[in-house]
Amino acid sequence: MKLVLKKEAATPIHQQIYHQLVNRIQTGAVAAGEKIPSLRWLSKELDVNYLTINKVYQRLEEEGYIEILQGKGAYVKSRHTGHPSSQRDEQQDSFSPLLTRSQYLMQRSKHQYDFSKAVVSPGLLPSYFLAEQAKAIFDLHPMILTTYGPVEGDEELRKEVSAYLDNQLGYKPPLDEILITSGVQQAINVVANTFLTPTDTVAVESPCYGAALDTFMNRGNAILPIPIDLSGMRTDLLEEQCRKNPPKLVYVNPTFHNPTGASMSEKRRKELLELAETYHFLIIEDDSFNEIYFDGVLPPKPIKYFDTTGHCILLKGFSKTMAPGILLGALIADKRLYEQVYIAKASMDVGSPLLNQKVILPFMKTQRMKDHLEKLRIALQIRRDMTADILEMCLKDRIRYELPKGGLNLWIKLPEEIDMRALQKRASEHSISFLPGSACYAVNEPTQEIRISYSGLSDRDNTEGITKLGKLIAEM
Repeated sequence: MKLVLKKEAATPIHQQIYHQLVNRIQTGAVAAGEKIPSLRWLSKELDVNYLTINKVYQRLEEEGYIEILQGKGAYVKSRHTGHPSSQRDEQQDSFSPLLTRSQYLMQRSKHQYDFSKAVVSPGLLPSYFLAEQAKAIFDLHPMILTTYGPVEGDEELRKEVSAYLDNQLGYKPPLDEILITSGVQQAINVVANTFLTPTDTVAVESPCYGAALDTFMNRGNAILPIPIDLSGMRTDLLEEQCRKNPPKLVYVNPTFHNPTGASMSEKRRKELLELAETYHFLIIEDDSFNEIYFDGVLPPKPIKYFDTTGHCILLKGFSKTMAPGILLGALIADKRLYEQVYIAKASMDVGSPLLNQKVILPFMKTQRMKDHLEKLRIALQIRRDMTADILEMCLKDRIRYELPKGGLNLWIKLPEEIDMRALQKRASEHSISFLPGSACYAVNEPTQEIRISYSGLSDRDNTEGITKLGKLIAEM
């Protein structure tokens, strides 16, 4: 078991060891029933005082992660034995919406008209340019496949990320606050593993990005759903909850929210930061769609732009708008938090693939990227309008939705008389898939909402598929 310690860091040694061991247990890297290293062995391996390791093991046992058997050693306990509570039991019962989402994850590639994935069609991305860059990288860096990149990410790329955020968001973080990750999903896991224990509460938008819900619910965290409206998360409702029992962390996707497409107003962004400062919780700001704005109207500045106290961690994704196959993201955290997320990232991998980081560099440096984003915005706005026009033609005023000002998705409320299971079945028979709204809620309640992603197919398939789906709904 390889652990990474930064003895010069402000984070105490015992906390570094604790967080890395918890991460190994929660991610299954160390399986239930498996024996973990002895106190003396780990003390010698890390060159750390025996009593420090003992303190960590006692805490792990108290929190239900391990069981220490006299004379036999320490063993990982079952993930379901720690922190029993009625609240957690209720959450275990609410997994069925996520199972529905999982079924779509497995089946969606079987459908010709797949509207369930919030991705951009490969035909709209700079595929050939990136392929040429990949070939050139091997000439420039012949050892790249046999070289580990640093945990924090390639320095050259971090400089470009800082410049990109400055140009795109008006926010320029220093290099020592940028951590390169293998996509936003890994960044969410890094933050969760760093700052959450299984008994902590996480507040999320309701509805919420399903993969983020997966992360928190699979850890056993209590989920506090906060409704959203056209201006984003209802901070007034969040404040009511904070007065009773403040969450440890608030996860938001404030710009062209997935799944609804709504954007949090600047006023709400500042209110959320004020609540974080007052009630001492952290904010995860997930920004994957900021570049995809329509009608030439820029979205508000990121929450991190207004953060003067270090309560917000910004996660910036580059995969969806540039290169999904590369899977790159950036985590931006103030120095007081950076050391802790660095340690958590180090326990997951020894650094995101260096090849991926080098391949995207020329693209981020050139005018080609700006041109690409401008063309992408135009193409996706056309698709948004086309999708809405076809649905209006087929269904007139029978459905409800707000035309999104950016992003990849249309969030639709269907008539109450529509049987959602029957619609899913009929759509599947016509090789059509969409994301049922129930997959975006923490609580298993019936919903008449669906998410249509208009970005992932060719123009022809998009038009044909939406027309077929509109007619199916009309028939029902």
